[in-house]
Amino acid sequence: MTLFPKFIYYFSISFLNTLELYKCTYIPDASLSVPKIIKRHGYASEAHIINTEDGYLLEVHRIPNNNNIRKYPIYLQHGVLASSADWVISGPKNSLAYQLSDQGFDVWLGNSRGNTYSRSHVSIDPENEKFWNYSFHEIGYYDLPATIDYILNYTNQSQLIYIGHSMGTCVFFVMCSTLPEYNDKIRMQVSLAPIAYVKNMKSMLFSLVPYADQINKVASWISNGAFLPQNTVSKLVNKYLCGENAATEAMLCKKYLVYKLFGDDPVQFNASLLPVILAHNPAGSSAKTLMHFAQEIISGNFQQYDYGIENNIIIYNCTHPPIYNLSNVIAPTYFYYSKNDYLSDPKDVMELYTRLPHRLGIHLINYEKFNHIDFMYSRNVNGLLNKYVIDSIIQADKPYWIPLYDKDTIYNITDQYFKCKNKDHFKVEQRQKDESIWEKITSFLKQKSQFHPIIKTKIDEQKQNTNHYSSWKQSFNE
Repeated sequence: MTLFPKFIYYFSISFLNTLELYKCTYIPDASLSVPKIIKRHGYASEAHIINTEDGYLLEVHRIPNNNNIRKYPIYLQHGVLASSADWVISGPKNSLAYQLSDQGFDVWLGNSRGNTYSRSHVSIDPENEKFWNYSFHEIGYYDLPATIDYILNYTNQSQLIYIGHSMGTCVFFVMCSTLPEYNDKIRMQVSLAPIAYVKNMKSMLFSLVPYADQINKVASWISNGAFLPQNTVSKLVNKYLCGENAATEAMLCKKYLVYKLFGDDPVQFNASLLPVILAHNPAGSSAKTLMHFAQEIISGNFQQYDYGIENNIIIYNCTHPPIYNLSNVIAPTYFYYSKNDYLSDPKDVMELYTRLPHRLGIHLINYEKFNHIDFMYSRNVNGLLNKYVIDSIIQADKPYWIPLYDKDTIYNITDQYFKCKNKDHFKVEQRQKDESIWEKITSFLKQKSQFHPIIKTKIDEQKQNTNHYSSWKQSFNE
């Protein structure tokens, strides 16, 4: 055998051994789209395209139910950087979407603009930075109303039941506070790990807040404003850093990525789902969305995007972004939260809960370590969460259901929603600020004799008086 064929032979053997080393067990749900995952598990599946008022094309997935047991359709909305896949990844035994379908509900799974399934626009290319010029405000103001109207028109119903997880709750509150007429279209809203106030967040993301502006600029430079989209590179990183066959790497992935972001839960979190989870997540969003959350952490408010004083005046006619008026959110709402949630801290959850007028109740998960993504992927999610959610939804589906509101918890209403410093106030404040600065400068100068060393002499005064007299006499004679 010559040298060259020997080289080819040994190279081929080495290459095959390498492939065998990294060979992974085939996991269908990791490579299939959401509609195909649903079909693989024996459920009917549909995909619908919804056009928003500002031109984004959203792909919404549906698990239709031909039994017609229940009246109200159910709309499930995912969290930040996620997609409709979150509601089906755990399979029929644990996923809320399948279980609701088993109960006879017509289930719809939303997808926010910019994620894996909604990266289209009627006129703007996703490679254009204008496509990514949105935050969670636009998702709540445009995406949710478009999706709700489509579902109600398609099913010929007047109301639906809304379930949101994480940012899926945040955008709901944005919608109902800015478009109060949509409250009437909601039979009941269920908030899983509610997000609006985030000032007490413990997640590793909190440490990135001081660098949010720089991250936003880098994202604009590298990806035109897209943030963590699902692509070939991310899939390879997920596979070999968190893959099921890379035991050590998977442990590091759980410890330093999952647990630091969402909360440490080595018992209930189903780590065996990691290959599937990371095959679909992150699904991508805009850097501006993450920037908006960073502003919320800094301000401590639930408010619209802050463009800076000058741009705020142009956009809002205010020096600061308007605070969302949560007293407008009158749809019946039920909360589910946990103590070990690094993103949705119990203090922030309670602040949000007390600012809503029509609350059905708040349920603390009966497990100390339950974290932010356990709401989707816990081993015992049925016993800890799903059964309670399904029971409350079945009650709300009854034709003569009467909401029993929580009157025991204090209702915290404030008039801060209506306070706005417009451009006229800003001009007055700016003038006062300028005057105060000028007063400080002049008083400082007066204290420093070296700044005014000129002393008038008698000769100077005589010349000055003579000049004034001559000018007066000349004008009088004229």
